[in-house]
Order: sequence, then structure tokens, then C-alpha cells
Amino acid sequence: MNAVIMFGLIVIICLIGIFAGRSVSSASQWANGGKNLTWASVGLLLVTFQIGGTSTIGSAQYGYTLGIGGAWYGITGTVAMLLSIFFISSLRKYITEDTVANFLANRYSSKVSKVYSYAYLLMGFVYIPVQLFTVTTIFRTIIPGLSLTWACIIGLVLSISYTVISGVSGANYVSKISCFLMYLSMAIGLIFVMKGIGGFSTLNENLDPSYFTLFAMPTKTWVSWFLTCFVAFLTMQAAIQPSLIAKDDANAKKGIVFGAILNLPCGFICALIGMACVATNLIGDGNSSAAFATAINAYCPSWLMTLIFASIALIVICTLAGQLLAIGTIFRELLNPMYEKQSFTEKKKLAFTRLIAFAYGFLTIIPTFAIQQSMLTPLVTILVACVTAPMFFALVAGMFWKKMNTKAAMWSIISGLVIGLVWVITGMSKAWHPVYIILPVSSLVGFIVCKATSGKELA
Repeated sequence: MNAVIMFGLIVIICLIGIFAGRSVSSASQWANGGKNLTWASVGLLLVTFQIGGTSTIGSAQYGYTLGIGGAWYGITGTVAMLLSIFFISSLRKYITEDTVANFLANRYSSKVSKVYSYAYLLMGFVYIPVQLFTVTTIFRTIIPGLSLTWACIIGLVLSISYTVISGVSGANYVSKISCFLMYLSMAIGLIFVMKGIGGFSTLNENLDPSYFTLFAMPTKTWVSWFLTCFVAFLTMQAAIQPSLIAKDDANAKKGIVFGAILNLPCGFICALIGMACVATNLIGDGNSSAAFATAINAYCPSWLMTLIFASIALIVICTLAGQLLAIGTIFRELLNPMYEKQSFTEKKKLAFTRLIAFAYGFLTIIPTFAIQQSMLTPLVTILVACVTAPMFFALVAGMFWKKMNTKAAMWSIISGLVIGLVWVITGMSKAWHPVYIILPVSSLVGFIVCKATSGKELA
């Protein structure tokens, strides 16, 4: 019965998203919603992108293994989001056609733009499965006999359904409902969990004192998360798309502040739930990825457990949907020359964009099977850093440095991608996060090449 109620609630909310997009008639409207988002919509889309599985299941994992320091991903995301305010006016000024790829094509060349697009598509092929895995954890807790394959299929169908049909319009409505349900149910859920374990005194009695300090998290770890989040909010299509399609700069900035404030509590709540799980020894096999679902299942009444699981699943589905929306937007830009050459109507462009987003989403089931029991937060931040950090210098210098040229942008991006790949393959990312090497190397290479080619190429 719990499974029926949970899936029924999720399906109803997704249907609201589908209904919201009934008037979408073009690929551009699907991707940008008419560029008229209010600050509330911008903030909610940003927070559902940022929270996802890393701030819920991931924070509970770190709460289980480390303590309250598991909240750091939420803290760094909030600070990074706030700092992006200082760049958003310039981003909106220069990225006029709602995609980073389009800006890179106009500022530099189509080759630079395509490198960004292909790198982003490859990242999505792993990023989406990471988020998808968190949804399957919840589904399989409610239905213990459910296979990973079927859990993946259900999660994808739900996230793809309203995204493919409704685009930004559907994501906007679903994000609003999901955020409200998540915070309401998790706040009540935390009360039940703390009551179930015997209060905070149980945490004090059963956990090492290090569990109660934020700085039990190694400094180099949370700093790397901050740098990764900051770079992502300037270069990652899914992260900046809500701000780009706000109705004006004021709504974009207010939305960022709103999203940053709304993002902060989630990490603390989930870290405490993970701490409760380890304090009462609920997990025998030490599978920290199950900490959140196990604690909620153990201490919350069935109706609340169902509501919490449905809301978390919806939040992660929103994150998946946002990424698929960005993927569809990038595919639209890549295929636009073909659309123009073949004289595609707006209706046909929209159909192709929807079909590609649908096919891409289902292909991402394949890598999901390799993610089981991984620490989700470092996996996500390493992946995001390896793709977005190489783009940082080319994008920022392209906006603020007139002498920046195509060769410098291309070499900066390629050097960052290569050094990041080498860093991960050789295992050095286990000691030092790749963002620490990618940012200085790609920036230095871009600067040197720009100086060396200055005057030989028009910026």
C-alpha cells in the first residue's frame, strides 16, 4: 500500500508538470519557457538542481560516516550560489541565446562550442545515473524485491515524462510542489527520527565527539566542493539556465538569493538522519548509501515515510529533469544547422528535441549499475569538476578580457580536460580533488597562449 501511495503521489505531480506544458509549441519555448521566470521560479529551479541526490542521500552518507560535517556540500553550494550573483548580469548580457555553447560559438568559434557541448553530453551520461541511483535506493526500500533495472526504468520514465513533453514549464511547477513537500515532510521526519532514537542524548552517548564538529570534514575536501560548485554555477548549462531565462536581472539575482537560502537546511537535516542511523547501528553491512532510507523506514510512521520518500524521489527527479532539459537544449543548438538546412518547422524541431532527450535519458541506465555503494558526493563533484573547470577560464576571460582569443580558449579547455582525465585515471583524485589542478593549469595555459598569439588573431 505504501508503494501505491508513493507512486500515485509522484505520478499525480508529474502529470501536473505535463499539463503545465500543454501550450509548448517550439523547441526554444521548451528550453527557455519564454524567458519570463520570476525570482521564485528561478530560486526553486536552482535549489532542485543543487539538492538532488548529493544533498539528501549523499549528506546522510557523510552523516553516517563522518557526522554533521556531511552538511558541507549544502553549505558550499549556498555560498557558491550567492557568489554567482556578482557574475549573473554579465552572464545574462553575453549569453543571449540561453546556452553557454552559443556564447562560445559567437565569442570564439563553432569548434570551441562543440568541445563544450560534447564534453557536457559525456558528463551527463554519468551525472544522470548518479542521481538516478539515489531514486532507485528509495524505490527499492519501499519495494524490497524491486530489481535495480526496473527501479531505474521507473525513475527515468517519471523524470522524462514531464521534461520531454513540457520542458521548463513543467519543471517549474514540479519543482515548486516538490520543494514544499520535501522540507515539510523532512522537518517532521527529523522530529520522529530523533524521538525514535531517544533524542539527541543518544547521539551524544553513542557517537565520537568528532561527529559534532563541522570541521571533521577535511578542509581540502569542502574547499574542493566549494570551488566545484562555484565553477558549476558559472559554466554548467543546467546550473545557470534558470538564471538566464529569468525575466530580468533583478529576478535572476533575487532568485539566486532565494535558492541559496532554501538550499542550506537540507544538508544539516540529512546529515543528522545519517548520524541517527549509525548511532543506533541500523545498518549491519555498513552500506552508508542506505543510511537515509533505513533511518526513515525505521523511525517514521508509514504515512510520513511514504511522503518523505515521495518528496525526495521528486526532488531527485527534478534534478534529473533539469539535466535532461540542459541536454536537450545543447542538442537543439548542435542540430540547429541541420534544422535550418532541412527547413524544419518549429513543430518538427520540438519533436526531434523531445525524442533525443528521451533516447539519451534511457541510455544512461547503462552506467547506473557501476555506482552502487559509491560515496555519491565526491563522485558528483569530481565528475562536474572534470568537465566544468576546464571551461571556466575560456568563459570568464571571454566576457571580461577583450584580448582573449580562440586559440587560447581552445587550448585552455583541452588542457583542462586532459589533465582532469589523467588525474582521475592515475588515481591522484583520491588524494587531491581534480579541481585543484584543472583550474590553475587550464587558466595558465589559456593566459600563456593568449599572450603568445596576441595580435596574430582577432579576439
